[in-house]
Amino acid sequence: MRAISNEKCISEGKLELQNLFEFVNQNAESMQSYEMEKNIFQLALKIALSGMKYYFAQKGTGDIGPELKLDNDVILKRESRLHGRDYFSIFGKFKVPRTCYRLEGYCGIMPLDAQADLPDRCYSYLLQETMDYLCVRDSFDESKATLEKILGIKISPSRFEVVSQDSCTSYNKFYEQKPPPSKESEGELQVVSFDGKGVPVIKRELSELKARLGKGEKRQKKKEALVGVSYTVDRNVRNAKNVAGNLIYPEENRNNREQKSVKAQNIRRLASLERSKADVMDEIIQDAQTRDPKHQRQWVVLLDGALHLWELVGQHLKGVEYVGILDIIHVVEYLYIAGNALYRKGEAVKVKKWVYKKLVDILEGRVDAVIDGLKQTISKRKLSKSKLKSINDTLRYFENHREWMKYDKYLKAGFPIGTGVVESSCGHTVKDRMEGSGRRWSINGAEATLLLRSVYTSEDWDDYWESHMQRERRLMNRRTFEGIGYPDDYDSDTEDIYLLKLTGS
Repeated sequence: MRAISNEKCISEGKLELQNLFEFVNQNAESMQSYEMEKNIFQLALKIALSGMKYYFAQKGTGDIGPELKLDNDVILKRESRLHGRDYFSIFGKFKVPRTCYRLEGYCGIMPLDAQADLPDRCYSYLLQETMDYLCVRDSFDESKATLEKILGIKISPSRFEVVSQDSCTSYNKFYEQKPPPSKESEGELQVVSFDGKGVPVIKRELSELKARLGKGEKRQKKKEALVGVSYTVDRNVRNAKNVAGNLIYPEENRNNREQKSVKAQNIRRLASLERSKADVMDEIIQDAQTRDPKHQRQWVVLLDGALHLWELVGQHLKGVEYVGILDIIHVVEYLYIAGNALYRKGEAVKVKKWVYKKLVDILEGRVDAVIDGLKQTISKRKLSKSKLKSINDTLRYFENHREWMKYDKYLKAGFPIGTGVVESSCGHTVKDRMEGSGRRWSINGAEATLLLRSVYTSEDWDDYWESHMQRERRLMNRRTFEGIGYPDDYDSDTEDIYLLKLTGS
């Protein structure tokens, strides 16, 4: 294989550029702007491909002399032939010739890999990032179609999944090293929240799911991913009647001037299918701890009715002062369950008025009164079995969670009382990508996509990809060291010296 010729790349690029302007000149009169723009873009990609080849021609083959001497005095000899490898860029694919240094019993060393920072796979880092960016938003098939439509590149959908599984491996390291947000950008309260969301799993892995089927229940087709969020928010003191009005009569209260809008700041999201609930909770709480190590902010935990999550939070935050708050939306839902059991069909207006009144009572701290009132109602009225069950379900829910229903104190202190942030995260981190017609996931494939979706929805994408490329570089160098017989416990200084030799810096 021959080295890439500078002159050939330049002549090819000039020819493609000339072709572009000749095409415009010959077709400007007959073509509409859409068709012209489309053709110019395709011709521009050819020019860019010549430019990429010229980059490698300028870079050379990685030839640093007849031999490469390692720090352990082992000398690798330069081979006479060049070794080619595919380089699949966003402009197209071509082969890159590389000089190889080798000694029997040692793996070959190709300095150009370090000099040009080539990825392990044939896909360039920019192409890998583009593939990941597409597939965290759309299905692998749709991502493949988008890439082909825009850039004319044909890559199998299965390759998108493989690349995403590679890309997610830097997740833990990135968040271990990521600095906390600036104090100026944070709110007054430190909030953590958790919720579960099902992910459809492929049939061959369904047998691994523990499905406890009760009478009338269907066999599981989903595995639950736990979603956790950590964020800060400013205090927002509210009035019980205004809050109840916004929840029950949102249209009538849309222009309420007393409403104050507060926004969650620096939301860190994590959705995982493989990790245990304890591990997800530990990581999110660790994020909050990093952002507020001395607990100078008031900590708030927002959850729905899942008692096992409340128990788990209590274990993880043992010794930490925090306020636990039950999601108010779930309270409203149970009030509607009871209200619909107390009124006949067609009495929706009465149900809404009843729910509003009871919600105001709860928000003003009269939870016990609401519970007692419901108990008196079922003792005095003859209700059908189904209606009685509905009210008892509501009673049980309130009684099991009343310690986290001190809403009068929460509103006075300006605490959030809804799990909207984690609920929306379940939607756009999990549901929007993982569900859809015909979508079924392997556990590994789902986990990779969920972790990348977590990065994407946490607005850490650019920083994450820079970190991922750095980590890939170090891992590739580590494999090279192991291949040439260096000890596994080499330090970073040794690695840096080795890189300087390869790059010629």
